[in-house]
This record gives sequence, structure tokens and C-alpha cells, in this order.
Amino acid sequence: MTQASHIKSTFKNAFIYGGGNILSKAIGFIMLPVYAFFLRGEGYGIIGMIDVILTVLTLLIGYGISGTLRRFYFQKPTELDQNIFVSTNIVLMFFLVIAVTIPALFFREQIAQLAFGKNGMGFYVTLALCSFIADVTGRNAESYIIILQKSILYTELAIARLVIGLSLNIYLIVHLRLAVLGFLYSGLITAIIFSFVMHGYVLYHVGLHFRNSDAKDILEFSLPLLPGYVAMFFRNNTDRIMLRKYLGLAQLGAFEMLFKFATLIGVLISEPFMKSWDVKRFEICEKPDGPAIMARVFTLQLAVNLFIGLILSLEIPLLLKVLTPKEFWLGGDIALLAVASRIILDSYYQFFFGLLYAKRTFLISIIQFISAGLSVIINWIFIKKYGVLGAVTASCVVNAAQSLIAYYLAQKYYRIPFEWVKVTCMVFTVFILFILINLISIEGTVLGNWMSNSMREPFAYMMHALHLNAFKGGKLMNFVINNIPTVIEGGGKLILSFLFILILPLFGIYPRDLLRKMRDGNEQIETV
Repeated sequence: MTQASHIKSTFKNAFIYGGGNILSKAIGFIMLPVYAFFLRGEGYGIIGMIDVILTVLTLLIGYGISGTLRRFYFQKPTELDQNIFVSTNIVLMFFLVIAVTIPALFFREQIAQLAFGKNGMGFYVTLALCSFIADVTGRNAESYIIILQKSILYTELAIARLVIGLSLNIYLIVHLRLAVLGFLYSGLITAIIFSFVMHGYVLYHVGLHFRNSDAKDILEFSLPLLPGYVAMFFRNNTDRIMLRKYLGLAQLGAFEMLFKFATLIGVLISEPFMKSWDVKRFEICEKPDGPAIMARVFTLQLAVNLFIGLILSLEIPLLLKVLTPKEFWLGGDIALLAVASRIILDSYYQFFFGLLYAKRTFLISIIQFISAGLSVIINWIFIKKYGVLGAVTASCVVNAAQSLIAYYLAQKYYRIPFEWVKVTCMVFTVFILFILINLISIEGTVLGNWMSNSMREPFAYMMHALHLNAFKGGKLMNFVINNIPTVIEGGGKLILSFLFILILPLFGIYPRDLLRKMRDGNEQIETV
């Protein structure tokens, strides 16, 4: 395959993976006000602390084991060897998950007391741990579908999982009013169903095998990562723990809500992209033009991330006002920092490829220990003084330091000629556009008051025509009519965000001949 073909294949599969994620988030946005009403800030805080508990277990066994599939699969000489390796990986993962989860079940009450600061919540931890067993083993089996690049099948299964999970959430949280327990029951049932489906599909195709030499390769690759995963846990969750301690569950809930929006870049762009790219880059890394392809793909992915990040930074404060109670409202500067933190973290996963390629996984652990130490210190200083703003600022600083260290270490083992001039131009452009567009504010001005008075009837007529007047019992219509300046401001900022796309050709981010062929209707894109 040519360089253009590899890039085209990567983004094609990423687009398909993203389709399911976009549908999931679209439905999530529709349900967000419902969940916010029934769970409130404390409920989101409890869910956030449950996520902390499961994150440490996931990091200990999840990524390291499943990551070996992508690292070694293409090195196996025959299809039989590949099948045996996949099966060995699944069996090994199952026993590791059980081994890690059983001790946690014995100490569930102590874990609950530490996480929530309340007694009698061990049952919440039990439900979460049972979901963890089914979910992690199922998603590891799911990696086989990703390696085969069956993006359509993967997306179909993801949509089916979404439908089942959403239906259970509506029934258990809204209808039965079980609040957080409804959320946990829904997750458990959904995880069990799809764990059986995924294991059945994979074992049907590869059979049930176990080879000691493959298990040894998996453990030798993944075990050096375990200390780093412990450090990663502290790095990723220090802000949550300190927010809960110093500001309480309600503020932690607001922080969690913010990152649900800010991490849309991950859900919509980075995660589907990495499902495709993490397989492709090991496939092409030994080719002569492999480093150049990786550099080009990083530039393109960053361009997409920056564009979506610009939109989110401008729209998150407005969306929070539209979709959530006042306790969740946060400012635009906080949103910008939260989005920037995620973009920097995505870059880290591109920068450290050389360490995976050279199997220097212990160096990844060292990076995580350094990052964890920085996270504890910076979060402790910033959160006590600045609250949620301090938490997102600390996240940016720590992710930037981690990315810088990973870049310099990984380049020694696999040199990627990143296009730094283009990257710098894009980052600077987004920053300037955000400052200029964010200056626009019509709420509370003379123009805003005029819009509220003169456009009330046209907006009401339009919503009646679109049959939106009955949505949520008319609450959506009432909000829009009472906040016309905010709605118009959000639409205007969204349109202005597209200036970034128009500026990209000036930096050579996407080629002019691509635009020419699109204009001429030529479907054969030879240059990327």
C-alpha cells in the first residue's frame, strides 16, 4: 500500500468507529438533563469515585495485556500462530482479572468508606466490581475485532450495546428511580451480555488454546508497565480525590460533568482514531516510509482535535447552561483548559510509540512515576487555592510535562519527523481564534435585550413548526425563548469556529490538489 492508502485506510476506519461514538454521545446529550435531574451533583460525585476505584484495577491489567495483541499479532508467521496467540491472551486476561478483583471484593466495605467517606455503601462497590469483570474481559476479546479492522462489525455491536444500556438506564434510573444503583445495575447487565457475545465470537473464530511461550511474551511486555499504571492511577485521579476532600462531592460532580463535555474529543475523535491507528502503525512501522506516515497522521489528527477543541471550548459553558442545573455551570476559561488537557494527553500517546516499538515498557512506567509525583504536588497547591480551575490547570501542566518527556525518550528508539512548524502554526491560530471569538457576548447587552423582545414570537413559531414545543413537556421551548441571546451567541460562535478550517490550507495541513479533486468530483484521491 502507498503512503496515501495507509493514511486513507486509517481515517476511513476511524470514521466508521466514530459513527457509533457520535450516536452514543448524541443520545447521551439528549439524556444528560434527565440524568442530571435524577442523579444530581452528589450522584455524579459517587459515580466519579466508583470510576476511580475501577480505574486502578483497569490500569493494572487492562491496557498492558490487550496492548500485546497489537504489538505481537503481526509478528506471528502463520494464521494458526495468530489464533493461538489471541486465545492465550484472552485466557490469561480472564485469570488476571479474577485474581485482581477477588481481594477487592473482600475489602469492599473499606474501599467504599475510603472512596465515599460514608458507611454502608459496600454494595455499590460489589456491583461495580462485578461489572468490571465482565466489561474488561469482554473488551479485551473485542480487541480481536479491532485488529482485523472490522470497523463496521465493531460499530454495529457498539450501537447494540448502546441501545441496551440506554434502555436499562431509562427504566432503572428514570422509571424505577434507583438513581446511582440504577446506573450500576444497568452497567452490570449490559457488560455481562456483551462479554458473552464477544467471547463467543472470538473463540468461535480462533478456538480455545493456551501456549506457554505466548503467555511469557505477553507477561514480559506487560509486567514492566504495571508500576507505571499504579503511578498513572494517582496521576489521573489525584484531582478527583483532592476535590472530594477539600470541596465535597457536589464540586466533584461539577468537575465530572465538565470533563464529560471536554473529553468529547476523546470519545468522538481520539478513541475511534486510535482503534484504527494503533493497529495500523505497528503494521507499517518497519516500512521505509513508516516514520513519515506517522508524522503526517499526527499532524492531521491534531488538526481535527484542535478544530473540535475550539468548538467545545466556546460551546461548553453555553451547553452547561442549557442542559444542566446551575450547580454544574462553569466558565469558559475552565472549559478551554479542560479541552487543552485532553488534546495534550492524546499527543502523548503518539509521542511514546518508540518505547512500545523498542519494547522499553519500563521507561513508560518511569514517565508515569514522574507524572504522578508532579500531579500530587501541583494539584495539592492549585486545588486548595483555585478549586476546579486549579484542577484543570494542574491537568494541563502534568500532561504537557509527560508528553515532553515521552517525546525525547521515544525519539531515541524510533525517530518520527514531526511537522513542528505546522503544529505550532495550528496551535497559535486556535488560541487567537478562541480569544477573539470568546469576546463575543450579547447576553445582557442592548442587542441581547432587543433580540429577546423582537425574536420571541419567531422562535416560538419555529419550534411549534418543528414540533419541539412538546419536548420535555415544553421545558426546552421555554428555555430557548427565555434565553434567545444565549442560543444565538452559541450558533454564531459555532459558525466562526469554521474559520480554522479555512486557514489550514495556508499552513499546508491538507493539500490544495485534494480540494481541487473534490471540486472536480474525482473520487480517486492519490495525494494526501
